[in-house]
Amino acid sequence: MSSGITGRKFVIGCGLAGVALATMLMSDETRGDEAPRTKPVPSAETAHGSRQAASTVTRPQNSARLSDAQQALQGLTQIRHQQCQSGNQLACQALPQMPSYGPKLMQMDRACQSGDRNACGDFDKLAGQIFTAYSESAAVMRAGEAGMAQMDAWRAQMNSNAAASTANLRAQAAAGQAAHEARQEANAAMNRNWQAGQDSIDRNHGRAVDRIYEGTTMDGGGVQARIPNGSTGYTDGNGNVVAVPKGGRAPDGWTEMKDTYAAPR
Repeated sequence: MSSGITGRKFVIGCGLAGVALATMLMSDETRGDEAPRTKPVPSAETAHGSRQAASTVTRPQNSARLSDAQQALQGLTQIRHQQCQSGNQLACQALPQMPSYGPKLMQMDRACQSGDRNACGDFDKLAGQIFTAYSESAAVMRAGEAGMAQMDAWRAQMNSNAAASTANLRAQAAAGQAAHEARQEANAAMNRNWQAGQDSIDRNHGRAVDRIYEGTTMDGGGVQARIPNGSTGYTDGNGNVVAVPKGGRAPDGWTEMKDTYAAPR
C-alpha cells in the first residue's frame, strides 16, 4: 500500500508541475529556433534619441526579482532530484535542463536592467513558469508526505491493535491452559485419594482374612504365600517358599518375603 501511494504521489507531481516544466522547455526551444531579430542601424540623431529613451526605461514594478526566481529554481531542482531518485522518469528527463535556467535568468535580468523591455517580459515569463512549477511541485510533495505520515500512523495503529489482540489471545490461552492443568491435577488428586482408599480397604480385608487363618500373606520372587504366625517367609526365586521361625537362620541364598497387607511407609 505504501509503494502505491508513493507512486501516485510522484505521478501527480509530474502531472501538475511537469506541465509548467514542459512549457518552460518548449518556450525556450522555440525562441532558440526563431530567426534572430535584426535592428536597423539608427542615424546619429535617432541613435541619440534612442539612448536618451533607453536611459528613461525602467523595469515594471511587478516584475519578479532575480533572487526570488533563483531561489524557486533551486527548490524546484531539489524536488526534481527527489522525484528522480524515487523512480520518476519524467523528473529524471527534466533534470539535465535545470542548470541552464539560472544563466538564462541572469542574462535576461541584465538585459532588462539595461532597458530591454522584451528581456523584461521574457524574464517575467520564465520566472513565472518556475514559480508555478515550484509551487505546484512543493504542494504535491507536501500532500504526499502528509499522506505517507497518515498511512504510517494508520499502520502503526493497526500493528498496535494486532499486538494487543495477540497478547490478549495469548493471555486467554495461558489462562485456559492453567485452568485445564488445575482441573487435571484436581482429578488426579481425587483418583489418588480414591485409589488410596481402595488400597486401604484391600489391606484391611487381607489382614482380616489372615487373622482368620492365623497367618500373614507375604510376597516375594513372584510368589505369594500365607506364612504361619510367628514365622518369616523366604523364597529362592524359583517358586519355592520356606517358613522360618522368627529368630531362626534363613537358608543361604533365599530372599525374605514382604508382608502383602502391611501399611505403606
